[in-house]
Amino acid sequence: MNKSNFEKVSLILGPCDLPHMYELFEGYLIKDRYVIMIDNSVLTLRHVKKERHHSHLYVDGDTGGITLARHVQREDIDVITELVERLRNMDALSFLTDELLWNTCREDIDFDLVRNKGL
Repeated sequence: MNKSNFEKVSLILGPCDLPHMYELFEGYLIKDRYVIMIDNSVLTLRHVKKERHHSHLYVDGDTGGITLARHVQREDIDVITELVERLRNMDALSFLTDELLWNTCREDIDFDLVRNKGL
């Protein structure tokens, strides 16, 4: 994976505490509908929607976000490039067993994959 494959974009999240309060973040676009970003040393993946009137502006999507890592100390594009490459080379079963089962909070995760996919 080449660092130049990622497009840098802006993301608006909100409203936050007040109806008129929004926050602006920078991140990298993945698959035209996700932004991966590091803010306050936290690596997050968020579903986003493109703002029609701006070429590099996205707004929060319908699904929320996933915290992928905490205490990130390196350059954001280096961390993102390595992580995306590692995940692309991993099959789904390896991801479930090697990553999700070993989360730090050790809580059960309820995906309900059978119901959602009609299996």
